[in-house]
Amino acid sequence: MAAREIHVVIVGGSWAGVTAAHELMHLAQISYPRLMITLVEQRTHYFHKTGMIRGLVDNRYAEQMFIPYARVFNGSANHRFVCARLRHVHENFIEVDGGGRLFYDYLILATGTEYASLPVTQSSTAEECKLLYNVMKEAIELASSILFVGGGAVGIGLCGEIAEMYPQKSITLVHARDKLLNDDLSNNFAHTTEARLRKMGVNLVLGETVVAQAPSVYSSMSSLNSNARAALFQQHRAWQVRPQEMTTKSGRRIVCDLAIWTTGSRPNTDYLKTLPGGDLVDSDTGRILVRASLQLADMRYPHIFAIGDVNSLPLAEKYASSAINQAKHAVAGIRLLIDECYDFRKKISPTTAAESALCARIPSYLAPHKRQQTVTVALGKHDEVSSSLFARFHSWARGTKRGRRYMIDKAQKMLNY
Repeated sequence: MAAREIHVVIVGGSWAGVTAAHELMHLAQISYPRLMITLVEQRTHYFHKTGMIRGLVDNRYAEQMFIPYARVFNGSANHRFVCARLRHVHENFIEVDGGGRLFYDYLILATGTEYASLPVTQSSTAEECKLLYNVMKEAIELASSILFVGGGAVGIGLCGEIAEMYPQKSITLVHARDKLLNDDLSNNFAHTTEARLRKMGVNLVLGETVVAQAPSVYSSMSSLNSNARAALFQQHRAWQVRPQEMTTKSGRRIVCDLAIWTTGSRPNTDYLKTLPGGDLVDSDTGRILVRASLQLADMRYPHIFAIGDVNSLPLAEKYASSAINQAKHAVAGIRLLIDECYDFRKKISPTTAAESALCARIPSYLAPHKRQQTVTVALGKHDEVSSSLFARFHSWARGTKRGRRYMIDKAQKMLNY
């Protein structure tokens, strides 16, 4: 007897979303031949944000960062890729650009986060992204003194890359906390990173906040075509090389000719406004509130999962390896829900399935026995700081430091190239 179709929609085509698609494809092959997967992504090509730092100083590497989605499903007729921007989420369907509707039994949100001051992360096409990239690279090449505001992984990585590529440039990094990175990582990890950066000639200003607000051009760019966006971005003061002076809250003045803001990363979760519920998004961070199972915290939506950077898990879980693990966990949860909730002898509504799903028990992603994540921050091609002794030994033994390739090979393999 033929089983009913099961529709899973994934929104977001980066590490978390593509991994979820692969896991679901495997599930369809071994157990559920009528499982239909739709991957929704606003970009025409996968943009390797993990290696964005290297691409800004290495033209050959930048050319590899744009990978088409054409092979993501290996030509399977049961699955499809939809290039569109998510607009609204409803209980049983989503709306995309142009008012199109995609119905689902299960939904995985993997929309990630974006930096308002780095519009290259919001580009829609490979051509547009390359145009924006060139503007940023030219500014970095021309500047003699660069100020970075924000000492997270992106700010630190950029400092390391530029300090290694352009040792003659004056580089200052300002961070609001008394130590680099975030509080989820150990003091030793932060202090080691600080020492390495100082050795590379980076001037660190810790425990200080720059008074000026991070410039954003994204809101004014969203309605423009690729060439117009690039032109507006190039004219914007954020990436103009010019003498300027920044002041911190304590009154300290920092002179530079290029200021790069690597703070203020925030997910766009406005699409959830159409989904009834009071506890869907954290008001402070903008991230989607999830249970330990990675399902939405609101108990009315056990058939919706949020994975990767967009969810409310700790910052230590906001790395590519964590996104991959979360995708696998979410798909395992969906399999459990399918097994528990669907009677294949008849068709039941997604609402009924969701109510039944409350009876299913999905293990916690943050279970005590879960292996602790290894965090590695690259400082150029030849140096890195890792939270794991094993990872440090592995990098040394194989000569495969993160900063040499930034996982581009894994991304190409993930997309079947």
